[in-house]
Amino acid sequence: MTLHEHLANLAKTGDLAAHEASAAELQQHLDNARDQLADARNASVSMLGRFQAAYGASHALLTVAIKLRGYRPSGARGHRQTLFGLAGQLLPGAAAAQPVLADANNKRNKAEYDGAPIQVTGALLQSMIAAAASLDEEVRHAFKAHAKKGPAA
Repeated sequence: MTLHEHLANLAKTGDLAAHEASAAELQQHLDNARDQLADARNASVSMLGRFQAAYGASHALLTVAIKLRGYRPSGARGHRQTLFGLAGQLLPGAAAAQPVLADANNKRNKAEYDGAPIQVTGALLQSMIAAAASLDEEVRHAFKAHAKKGPAA
């Protein structure tokens, strides 16, 4: 199954919705990701804060990646799981980051919904920052290519 077919199927099930994003909308997500990635790299921020910033940057970047394909998360339960699960297909160059992102999403969900603490180690934090940086590089490249094609593409 191609990525296009997979995304279309996710739209049929309500996990994604068709969406034509404006350049300004995409740029705002990219700006947010840049700021969050800077916070994640800032040693004066707590380890948990840095983890959350790297997670937020990853989410923003995956949101750009899906919007570049003409979709957005539906907002339904599990939409973050859907995005993080598509990372390797949306951004093949960042596929190695997918296990780290999936683990971070699981930790975030347990903390958010079950009140479980997130044990942020230096290794986990560095893995998350590296994963977000990998996404950032590939998404910005895709965004530039998309911008060159223009709105009719």
